[in-house]
Amino acid sequence: MTHVLIVDDEPESRTRLRTLLQAHGHAVSEAANGLDALAMARQHPPDLVISDILMPQMDGFALCRASRTDPALARAPFVFYTGTYATPRDVALALKLGASRFLVKSAAAEEIIRTITSALADGAPPAAPEALPEPSETESWRLYNESLIAKLEHRNLELADEVRALRPLTAGLEHLPALVSLTDTRGRITYVNRRFEAVTGFSRDQVQGQTHAILRTRHVDAGLGFEIRAALLAGQEWRGEFEQQRRDGSLFWERTVISPVLDDAGTVTHFLRLSEDVTDEKLAARAREAFETQRRQSERLETIGRLAGGVAHDFNNLLTIVIGHAHLVLQQLPPTDPLRTDLGAVLDAATRGATITRQLLTYARRDLVHPLPVDPGHAIAALARLLQRMSGDEIRLGFSLGPDIWPILIDPSRFDELVVNLVANARDAIRGPGAIDVSLANVSWTQTLAAGHGGLPAGDYVLLRVSDTGSGIPAAALPRIFEPFFTTKPPGEGTGLGLSSVVGTVEQAGGHVEVERTSASGTTMLVALPRSTVRPTAGPGPAPATPLEGTERILLVEDEPAVLELMRRTLESYGYTVLHASTPERALRAMADRNAQVDLLLTDVVMPGMNGRELATQLQGRDPGLRVLFMSGYSSDVVAERGLVPAGVSLITKPFSPTALAARVRATLDAPPPAAD
Repeated sequence: MTHVLIVDDEPESRTRLRTLLQAHGHAVSEAANGLDALAMARQHPPDLVISDILMPQMDGFALCRASRTDPALARAPFVFYTGTYATPRDVALALKLGASRFLVKSAAAEEIIRTITSALADGAPPAAPEALPEPSETESWRLYNESLIAKLEHRNLELADEVRALRPLTAGLEHLPALVSLTDTRGRITYVNRRFEAVTGFSRDQVQGQTHAILRTRHVDAGLGFEIRAALLAGQEWRGEFEQQRRDGSLFWERTVISPVLDDAGTVTHFLRLSEDVTDEKLAARAREAFETQRRQSERLETIGRLAGGVAHDFNNLLTIVIGHAHLVLQQLPPTDPLRTDLGAVLDAATRGATITRQLLTYARRDLVHPLPVDPGHAIAALARLLQRMSGDEIRLGFSLGPDIWPILIDPSRFDELVVNLVANARDAIRGPGAIDVSLANVSWTQTLAAGHGGLPAGDYVLLRVSDTGSGIPAAALPRIFEPFFTTKPPGEGTGLGLSSVVGTVEQAGGHVEVERTSASGTTMLVALPRSTVRPTAGPGPAPATPLEGTERILLVEDEPAVLELMRRTLESYGYTVLHASTPERALRAMADRNAQVDLLLTDVVMPGMNGRELATQLQGRDPGLRVLFMSGYSSDVVAERGLVPAGVSLITKPFSPTALAARVRATLDAPPPAAD
């Protein structure tokens, strides 16, 4: 078996020759340049050398001359094998150097085998070493330049063919409805199509060399990028969805497929990313989810509202009796009587019971509210001392209320309770020293941004944030924290109605409340309230103290006997003359039988048979100047939404203390008489 040494710096040429020669029974060794070939030939002399001319370090001419002058190699035929067109002068020079044959790489396989076989049969031509000329530098450079030009021309033709072949593909990528981008294995962008530019707002020049992190939002898990890259480098495809950010800051969603691009050797060289803009789909899904959540919430509220409204009347009547009688007893006890402490505990418990009822009604949106334009900055500043005392000495309470905060439309007392509840929850989440920060800010939200906050409409909002350095909200509790009676506090430390009443107050005002962030290092609650177009006006100063006593005649109508008796005693203790009746019908008969005149009608709203409004209408028909004060233990939807109380009239809600009742009675009597129809 003959041994053939192939010398060529092009791996493809060596592979072609090796395959051909081995197929014809030759043993083959290879070298990439003349120096390596010379070293190999001296260790294992070949039977034939076939070599390219233009190679690094030592070209074919120098290798041929060296082999002809080496006694160990001089007998091996030497065949030149070049891709450059050779002139007769080149062939003559090669033969002078001792070459046996001269082949062109474009020759057919049969010609190559025939030439090699012939060279082996002839052996090396005799030549005197001293007669061998050294190839001139000019000749070598001429051959090199001609070869380089020929290769460049050939490669240009190949590239032109490739460009023509790729032109339809490139045009197709440019007009695809998908976002197309190509990156290197480090994630640096090398190509994007027109759809990418249109959706993201970034031009090709702006993203060239950048990574897709230029689109990243703050919500993206940074570790995800490492996972994706690892999968792609392993040859795996990745599919998923991203929330991204356009150049103008707006958000969009894309459904993405990222595939590795491999070269002929199977090495990953690039990542190809195809994405579909699914923003509309996501927004529609969010809208459906928000609608479904709102529907379930409405059903829950309706159920709770019916329950709350049903028990509120009877429960408030009971609390009125407890509070009223406790006050009456207190009025009769001397200041040092030990029973005053016990009665104080009774009043405290009854007051807390009334608060729970009202919070439940607030959550169910059935509490009576009186929305007014409020300056939230001034309101919170007025609460600062109370909030600091409530937070304690170990907690730093900070305020960042901002300049020119917009007004909001809300019941002022409910807004105060809202702030107090949020700060109280923040305080309870802190064990030991810590900090609570209360801040206000104005924002203008687009539809997309607003929809991400409970489906609010686009517009101007005032944001209230209450942040703490507490232990955070457990993940399992997070979905339920706004439910009534749900609490993460130990038994006996909370009613579970604080946050639920916050929800009721905020949503009655057209806003939204959410947990903006929570972790082991603390929680931030976010309240968004719509901006009011009406500026708040300065409220009246404190009213001068007025006596609560009076001598007027009052018609009292109440269907609950215990409440009726309590109120009769209360009013009489303040000097009033009281006519009382347990039903509207009895009140009408009493007024007709006695032909009596009264200064004030104090009546319950909801009673069997005739209601309080109907009673007032009949009595004012007889006496247009009759003043009326309604009272009720029912929720606002029963009282107001059903039209049981006309707009602009006086109403006192149960439970109330004797002092509060006397004050409202006095205020109603002192007010101007109703205008005649």
